[in-house]
Amino acid sequence: MAVPHILIVDNDPAAALVTQRGLQMLIGSEATIDLAHSAGAAWLSCVRGEVSLLIVDPGGTDRSTAALVKALHNERPNLPVLVLTAYDTPRLRNQMRNLGVKFYLAKPIDLPELHKIVTVAVG
Repeated sequence: MAVPHILIVDNDPAAALVTQRGLQMLIGSEATIDLAHSAGAAWLSCVRGEVSLLIVDPGGTDRSTAALVKALHNERPNLPVLVLTAYDTPRLRNQMRNLGVKFYLAKPIDLPELHKIVTVAVG
């Protein structure tokens, strides 16, 4: 079985790096965890089939992540997406649920909880 590939896209590079390193510490060599520097870069990796789980942070005013999630839901409906956001609102939760997002966490996160969700998501 191939090693799962987790891709993180966050408009805050420091937050993305913290998430990547925290997950890598918990998961070790059980998965490859990479960063995408934009929604466009994440899209390319996902549609090529290289990604097992996409972790996204929609940010406060960034609409590109919602567009990415919507497009991926149409292109790869079985690709699990985890929204990991510091801008948690009922509106955002509802929007992401309507876009087919099954996994959602508000920052600050508890790393063991993140690990548990990632484990479920990558199966």
